[in-house]
Amino acid sequence: MKINHYIVTLLIVTLSASSCQDYLTILPENNQSTDQYWKTKEDVEDVLGAGYVKLQAAQEYLMLWGEARGNGIYFNTTGTTGALAAQKLRQFDILATNDLTKWDKLYSVINMANSVIKYGPTVKDASFNVNVMHSYLSEAYFQRALAYFYLVRIWKNVPYVTQPYVDDSAPYDIAQTSGDQILKNCLVDLNNSLESAKTKFPETDPANPINSKGRATKWAIYALIADINLWLGNYDDCIPACEAVINSGQIGLISGANWFMNYFPGNSNESIFEIQYNYNLGQTNSFISWFSTSKYYFISPFQQSLYEANPTDKRGLNASYTADGKIWKYIGIAADGATARNSSSQNDQHWIIYRLADVYLMEAEAYIMKGDSSSLSKGLEIVNTIRTRAGLTPSAGNSDKLGMIQILLKEREREFFCEGKNWFDLVRIGRRPDAGFKEFFIEQVLQVASASTSSMIRAILQDPNSWYLPVNSNELMTNSLLVQNPYYANLGN
Repeated sequence: MKINHYIVTLLIVTLSASSCQDYLTILPENNQSTDQYWKTKEDVEDVLGAGYVKLQAAQEYLMLWGEARGNGIYFNTTGTTGALAAQKLRQFDILATNDLTKWDKLYSVINMANSVIKYGPTVKDASFNVNVMHSYLSEAYFQRALAYFYLVRIWKNVPYVTQPYVDDSAPYDIAQTSGDQILKNCLVDLNNSLESAKTKFPETDPANPINSKGRATKWAIYALIADINLWLGNYDDCIPACEAVINSGQIGLISGANWFMNYFPGNSNESIFEIQYNYNLGQTNSFISWFSTSKYYFISPFQQSLYEANPTDKRGLNASYTADGKIWKYIGIAADGATARNSSSQNDQHWIIYRLADVYLMEAEAYIMKGDSSSLSKGLEIVNTIRTRAGLTPSAGNSDKLGMIQILLKEREREFFCEGKNWFDLVRIGRRPDAGFKEFFIEQVLQVASASTSSMIRAILQDPNSWYLPVNSNELMTNSLLVQNPYYANLGN
């Protein structure tokens, strides 16, 4: 595994009520040593903040990893490097040189977290009491686990690094570890972090709680625990984690009439964890260009049909998308399909990782996958909570597990359109050993395949190894212990 070391200055997200803007210089290789750094509480804060900024830097990739091979969005024929790479993923024409096969952005998050976990407890500062230190560690464990959760869902088996890279003594050749084992380790870390995690953080502006929504609270940790357990098929562990968030008293579903507030102004009462941007701090993004002026990404006909089949859906036309195919939730300031953001001053939309509707539907899926009639009924009840909020009539459900999963997936597709979840939802279903699940997964992917490529993609997806990306060719050259994903081993990658 290759990790680049260089001097970099980062704008840090707000970490406390008294600190709105800060900068961190990461010392280069051979020079970031504990006798020069890790002296004060602020040193720990800075590196912890750098982890969140590294997530911010990865945001476009997080979106494309979750959407490119799904069925929700279409691509323009031009675009950014990431957009062009995503088109190749959509066509399943994937080489190990594709830009989206690079995992360094996620390992940068992990390196910041590992630094806090290793060196934070060594800081001797009277203002840095043990409770604050453990609270910071809980955030670092969240950052690390979230990055590994993406890595495992994208590459399956990856190097498992738990030590920071600060000098030449760290090994650069590291073999892959089973993805399921990595996630089990992450669950141990996360569960051990819960006691020390904050339920909320101090805010300078209660109307815009950037700290409690932009940092890992206890509820963000529970949401990640639930998500990992759902991926692993640990349904009896997923459900109580979901319940902890739902019953927290700190997070609540906003009304259907206010659903668009999840995106403008963002940081809604429903939000659990969002990657923050702030125009006043110089933290902006390219969403308006991606979804409007350049229109690199737009709604797929399949996704549009899901909304059109339910015209009363408050999340549909002029909320999630517009009649001309634009993805509206990131470019508008109202669910009217007309009142757009100012491209020069309102280009600081947040990127939502978790909100409460997601936790509700995780719990619904866990109940459905348990499969008995009582659990299916409970799953349907939860799905209908989200449907009703959106203005839809309750579903009558299905007595069959696969039928219920189909109902649930359509609800997730409508609720989380273009939120970086679609492909992961499909693969999670395809991974299940239940009869018909793999076939349903493939049919969902083919909803956006052209007639000329449909048969080829169907054949590719028969091999589960094709659901994961190849190890990037540069990583293979740098790390002699890496093994290429078997699907790509003989494809000239």
